[in-house]
Amino acid sequence: MKKLIILLIFTICATVSAQEIGIRLGSFYKSNVAIDGIVNFEDNTRLHGNITFGDGIGADLLYDFTVEKLAIEKLDFQYYFGMGLSTFIGDPFTLGINGETGIEYLFKKTPITIGVDWRPQVNILTKTSLEILQFGFNVRYRINEL
Repeated sequence: MKKLIILLIFTICATVSAQEIGIRLGSFYKSNVAIDGIVNFEDNTRLHGNITFGDGIGADLLYDFTVEKLAIEKLDFQYYFGMGLSTFIGDPFTLGINGETGIEYLFKKTPITIGVDWRPQVNILTKTSLEILQFGFNVRYRINEL
């Protein structure tokens, strides 16, 4: 079992090209600040996760199936689309499905990424609802770059 876990970790690390960690400001459950993290893969996809603490614990884990550079010469903008799961463990418990679309700028001379995103959400449990006005501003540090 231990060898299988080590092999799995090695396989994941071999396919990962860069990681990012930072904060997300905006609408996020009962808080306005979340820890934001990204694991990029070589095939222009990534996992994008957030976690927040407050009156409970909120977490999103999204799979961005499209991460592409914009065709703007000399600027490092990229856009992304994805979807995933969302939960809030508190009062009331919430489980939902998120969509995600956003645009971000990757600074060339410093390993910082800033971006904005929109995350509509369909809550399935405890109360079925649709949250459309969920926007965020992200600031992340790109690990192992430059």
